[in-house]
Amino acid sequence: MSRLLVDDVTKTDRRALLNVNKMATISDIVAPTREYLRASGADELTVESGCVIAVGGAGIFKTAETKLTAANLDAGATFAVGNDYYVYICDSRVDAQDEQYVISLNSTYPSGWNASNSRKIGGFHYGRCRKVNSNLQPVNSSGALFGTGWESAVSNGIVPRSVWTMGHRPKCNPEGMVYLGGGTWVDIYLNSDDGAEGLKSEYNCAPMTGTEGMNWYRFTERLMKSGKRMPDYSEFCAYAFGSPQGLAENNTNAWSASSNTQRGVTGSVVNAVSAVGCVDAVGRVWEWLNDLITRAEHVTNKDYHASEGWGWDLKSPLRDEGTKYDVGNIYQYYAYSLAALLAGGRWDNGVSAGARAVDCDGCPWRVGTAFGVRGACDSL
Repeated sequence: MSRLLVDDVTKTDRRALLNVNKMATISDIVAPTREYLRASGADELTVESGCVIAVGGAGIFKTAETKLTAANLDAGATFAVGNDYYVYICDSRVDAQDEQYVISLNSTYPSGWNASNSRKIGGFHYGRCRKVNSNLQPVNSSGALFGTGWESAVSNGIVPRSVWTMGHRPKCNPEGMVYLGGGTWVDIYLNSDDGAEGLKSEYNCAPMTGTEGMNWYRFTERLMKSGKRMPDYSEFCAYAFGSPQGLAENNTNAWSASSNTQRGVTGSVVNAVSAVGCVDAVGRVWEWLNDLITRAEHVTNKDYHASEGWGWDLKSPLRDEGTKYDVGNIYQYYAYSLAALLAGGRWDNGVSAGARAVDCDGCPWRVGTAFGVRGACDSL
């Protein structure tokens, strides 16, 4: 470590020189609000004025209120549903030119620029947006609260609560998430395999379930690797609010028709989106939650807990059969006493699937082919 700046009235010590290069080296993004990017239209983002941003150690810019659209893309002419986009401020290194804003699918730097003349300042997800009023209450095309046809008042656009900045974002990677409020972010999509023993929130993917050998414990471990956790039931009710109830006769409002035989892929039902922008919170697959309860039903099992009474199970149900990992036993009064809540409903639950639907029957070690998960994370 060495001294960067000194006070030298004789101006002979170069450490006393305060120029753009040195200011850019020591400055960060200084903004009047953490949320200096916001969705101002279905296909429009606004950069707030008054932000001071250094780029690459050579340029410092003060922002004016600026509208960004698909015209700012580094490739292509339109935004596409299911994509995460990144917003960059770029410096041409020409003193007479102001900053340039570029929107890109690239997470490192935009096409035509590099790491030294661009800086990532935020991003957003482009997906399905439910029409809501200023209080986040679902409305129909005429603006009537839960008015006729409100279920189908859905359009494609920048998901407003998915917009993140370097000061307003989750602790984990922000892709595919929305801000729920109260310092909590949640995944837009039911989680699928990220190929690296973690989980991802991604459009048009089969959600992971017990089909891949997953249970509550294994989902907990995978979420941890992704920097996330399971939501609880109150959080589920908040992020699922505004999702239409399922139907038995068709999949118009959720993947819930009684004739369905499998999970399908995330985002295939246009109407299945909540007020904050979460997709498939109703139907598709049940979502494991972080709430643990004791089941009221007293049952016995000759292989695990043969009679009522406190004691260790005869054989541990907690063992990870996929990896043969031994993890101890459960001390309980009767068999299957411990359960974790599941929410939302599955692919064939019809009208029983909904934004407050809950299942109190799932032991956390159960490997259910209709049991999936959605991650949550605290704000940075």
